[in-house]
Amino acid sequence: MAPHETTWDALRRLIDAGDVPGTVAAVAAFDDAARRLVARELPDHIQVARDDARKAEAARRAGRTSSRHEPAALSTFFQELWHYNRPSHLQAPGHDDLSPRPQGVWLGDSSPLFQEPRQDDAPRHLQGTGPGAPSPRFLEPWEDEDDFDFETDADQGWIEPMRLAGAGVLSPAAAVAWINRRDFDRWDLNGFPVIADHRPLLDVIAARPPEWQADVAVRLALRVRPRRRGGRSGRDRDGDRNLALALALLRATGAAPPDHDPLVVGYVSRDARPGSLRTDPLLPHLLPRLFTAQGVGRALRDQQHGPLSWLTALRTLAHDGVVSRDLLLDGCRRRFLLGGDAHDLRFFARLHESLSPTEAEVEGAAIAYLRILPTAPGPIAELAMRHLRRLTTLGPADIAEGFEGLLFRGETGLVSAALAWLAAVLRDSPQLADALAPALTLTFGHRSRSVQEKAVRLAVRHARHFTPLGAATLSEAAGPLDDDLHNRLVAVFGGEPVEEQPRTPAATQPAFVPRKLPVPPSPAPAEAPPRTARHLAGLFLQDGWRAGERALAAFVRLAAEDRDGLRAALAPLVEPLYGRRWRTQREWMVALATELTAPGTAARPLPFDQRVSPMDRFIIRRHAEILAALEAGALPPLLLATPTVSTGHLDPAELVARLSELEAAGATPLPADFEQALLRLPRHVDPTVAARAAALRSPHGRRAAHWLAARSHDGPSAHGAVRSPAPAAGAHGSGEPLRDPDVRVAWSGADDGLGSRVWMTVTVTAHPAGLPLADEMLAAPPPHVNVVTDGHLGAFLGWWPSVLPSHREVVAAHLVPHQPLGYGDGVLPSSMLGELAGAGGPAGAAFAVLLAHRVMPVPWLGADPAEAFLALRRLAATGDLPAAEFGAELARRVLREEVPLRAVVDLLEAEAANGAHEAMWHAVVAALPSLLPAPGDRPTSAQTGLVTLAVTLARCTGARGAIPAVTALAARPGTSRIIRQAQALQNLLSPTP
Repeated sequence: MAPHETTWDALRRLIDAGDVPGTVAAVAAFDDAARRLVARELPDHIQVARDDARKAEAARRAGRTSSRHEPAALSTFFQELWHYNRPSHLQAPGHDDLSPRPQGVWLGDSSPLFQEPRQDDAPRHLQGTGPGAPSPRFLEPWEDEDDFDFETDADQGWIEPMRLAGAGVLSPAAAVAWINRRDFDRWDLNGFPVIADHRPLLDVIAARPPEWQADVAVRLALRVRPRRRGGRSGRDRDGDRNLALALALLRATGAAPPDHDPLVVGYVSRDARPGSLRTDPLLPHLLPRLFTAQGVGRALRDQQHGPLSWLTALRTLAHDGVVSRDLLLDGCRRRFLLGGDAHDLRFFARLHESLSPTEAEVEGAAIAYLRILPTAPGPIAELAMRHLRRLTTLGPADIAEGFEGLLFRGETGLVSAALAWLAAVLRDSPQLADALAPALTLTFGHRSRSVQEKAVRLAVRHARHFTPLGAATLSEAAGPLDDDLHNRLVAVFGGEPVEEQPRTPAATQPAFVPRKLPVPPSPAPAEAPPRTARHLAGLFLQDGWRAGERALAAFVRLAAEDRDGLRAALAPLVEPLYGRRWRTQREWMVALATELTAPGTAARPLPFDQRVSPMDRFIIRRHAEILAALEAGALPPLLLATPTVSTGHLDPAELVARLSELEAAGATPLPADFEQALLRLPRHVDPTVAARAAALRSPHGRRAAHWLAARSHDGPSAHGAVRSPAPAAGAHGSGEPLRDPDVRVAWSGADDGLGSRVWMTVTVTAHPAGLPLADEMLAAPPPHVNVVTDGHLGAFLGWWPSVLPSHREVVAAHLVPHQPLGYGDGVLPSSMLGELAGAGGPAGAAFAVLLAHRVMPVPWLGADPAEAFLALRRLAATGDLPAAEFGAELARRVLREEVPLRAVVDLLEAEAANGAHEAMWHAVVAALPSLLPAPGDRPTSAQTGLVTLAVTLARCTGARGAIPAVTALAARPGTSRIIRQAQALQNLLSPTP
């Protein structure tokens, strides 16, 4: 402290400098008088500190922007960029500008102009570490320090010292409120909250009296909030920024945690390490609450055994005697008795089973297991029944209570299993027949005929064990049975038979009559680009590929026809570009407007990194070549690739007209624009248009004529035109139009080394088409999305269907890695499926994967499946739906326990009724082999429903041809419903002569 400096002046200087260690030391040394003085001054200083920091940051940015925009450096850059991009760069004798380009051409990966920063440049990425300096940052090879101008900590350095000061001088209640002030919230560039290191806060709080510390710890624990479902924060995995600090304080002070459910949920949402839990003072307090706190089951519902799993940790601690087995087992049983959704009880069921309770442990809690049977969800009731069946010491009253709790339930599978248990009891203890007769009568009114049949068959088989009293109980309860079953029962146990009404055989039941699918709408003409600068200004910065294509076309056209008017109209749209890797449509459009209105002042762009998706790379090249041509004064009068159809296709006649206009003007098309134009041609071309294209004489015109001729129905020679020779084969192939690449999709559970699981691997094998940039795009494997780098992969994602509108399966292959598993819904919008459904070309495994995951999205995705269903029906109506691949992927999702089989059956049945019955039949055929019960397994109602649906669709479509899995199922012994349905299906597919 300076000689004449007050306590507040010294602290304010530390806060303004962002000095966290100095603030901690100063506040920890305060006496009561100093704390009161600082507590009065702190609130008024918040706005002052914020304003001072913003002014300093604005001055810093202004200095960096000024130094970055040196005219000489910019001029050199754009001259070098145009040197690599100019159309005449390969005009050496014997070559034309369509010949294969050597390594090092513009925007190529090996170009010296676009080399990535070297790791030995690391010192320039490190910031100072003194007081007030932002945190050190080492940039990845694909990042640049200018990309982070707008997320720098330089204007937020005062926040943490200010928070520390208040926490150290205020009362417990005021300190907790101060720590949570919204003024101190910080956000990163993705909009996620930045959670500060709580160790300095612990040091400040540790200087206060123990009672004060314990009070703050409890108050902070009560401030922990439930984790918001569908919240965006990937960093704040605990759901509340108070959680880590509250847990650390509770451990440090020894204070008893308050009875607060969100605190327990937050505690168990963190990784569980047995070594740490052994000595954790909070475990004895919070572990019993794990079984009663609301939200714990939902937080842990998807846990499996693993090194950081609570299942493994609790089992290990129980095995080592650190935690009582009785505590865990009793907690699970009490949680089952509390009821709830089966999914929310899944963790407790897995924990209970992982402990493998002994027969003695089950016997000691038999009453609890019996009380679970009537009220718990089906899977939990089945678990309790399975353990009760192990016991040989249950009394008659307990056994009867167990069956009464089971046999009245509506779940067919559960009641069938209970009847099997009842049959075993009657076989081993026939003297209990009368005691169990009332429970058996509960099944007579069951909605499932198969259950009624099993109950009557069981009663008749054991009729000799019932006394007249038991027989009367059964015969008096026979009323709800179907007529034939009623008469079977009373014929054995006595009673009045009823007149049997003929049951409606399956063949005469109402026929399955699917609705007719609507005819898909025809593609609409694309909206024309604006013709005036004023109209273009209103469109220029709009998002979406359609607006972007129209804006680019109008920009190039108006730059040639009315540059002054265009400059005046776009001048208000110029804004600073702080980053130097332009990944978004808006950034490139702003750069074009900046270069047009103030030549030489646009920030120098850096190369895109190697993790940019291949299709984004191709789209960025189109924008970059327009910017380079603008700076060099070599813009052509028009763009070739602007779509003429809403799907992204380009009318071949319009392409010929545009090429003719360029030839007349003596202009050369831009390379990426020319390749994009060819890729947007439809799969079939009118021969008369191909014949007109043969008159083109420029190298680009000859290449386009060759493509058009190859895509015409019968070739131009049928109309007397001479086919132009194809370009010679070389490094880029024969020059034939792009064939349908081979796309393969495979499941992968590998880790990418960056903290995210690679869920699908996709390979695209394409025959070179002689277009360097397009061939490079198709040769690069589609990269998967990593939670660290997903922002660099798909900024132009919405443009992708328009890049290859005649090859939707290739686009789908590049989209498959963008299908999120649990990181929010911003990666792949479902509307992309609608775009692909309207495109051309075959749809295969990649499209089927996207469709199967979007018609039944995972709950945390928050995606609307409506777009996916529209795409499914559109492709089904045109016969393009990859139905077999779709059904196979749905089956794989069921086997991975991502979706229940019952939901899949309902979906297939509903879409068949909507008119897609032919496609759904093929989907069912593909799904059946892997979803049928294995020999010896008890079939579920969902599996029976799948075979029943197959019977309905086979009859509706007239399908023929045996399915080996169905043939094997039909040959199994037994009379269960699934076997009868399999036999019916087998007879339909392979009728006996």
